[in-house]
Amino acid sequence: MQRLTTLLLLVLALGGADATAQDKYPAKPVKVVVPFGPGSATDIVMRIVGEQMRLILGQPLLIENKPGAFGILAIEEMARSRPDGYTLQIGNPGTNVLTPIIYKKKFKIDYDKDVTLVTRLSEVPLVLGATTKDFPAKTYAEFIAYAKANPGKVRYASVGVGSNNHYDMEAFARWAGLVGRPPALQGQSWASRRLTEL
Repeated sequence: MQRLTTLLLLVLALGGADATAQDKYPAKPVKVVVPFGPGSATDIVMRIVGEQMRLILGQPLLIENKPGAFGILAIEEMARSRPDGYTLQIGNPGTNVLTPIIYKKKFKIDYDKDVTLVTRLSEVPLVLGATTKDFPAKTYAEFIAYAKANPGKVRYASVGVGSNNHYDMEAFARWAGLVGRPPALQGQSWASRRLTEL
């Protein structure tokens, strides 16, 4: 809750800069651009936080999901909006740390100049899950042993190439001495459903 309060104070301080003295911020709904599809971890976090912000601010937060291009579409929409605090963007280390470094030339804005990271809203852990359908490994050690004994047969899902999930899994695979191949997936919620079907 303290992080939420800090976020609100910063949004009020930064976002209301163009408002005149008699304007009360927010006087209308606030849009939050999410760089992932509905049902993604980032989307869920923003909807939970958004409900708490609505209670505090007295205005709803309108969630706009704008997935694609490693988060660039969502970031650029927020950066190009009027600087009045009524358009925000939520991201994660993949979209707001890795993307501006790895895909800097793909931006049509100057990320370092046009975007300010305000606060960390939450921590969402990454988990390693495996299907129970025709898969003998039941523990972490058994999983590593199985993957090593069956090179190329273990696949994993992430929200996409270049995402923090992708980099974390690649780092894990190197650490454990594994060889994997990511399937082309359409997003985090789709990947979660697909894994249950395997």
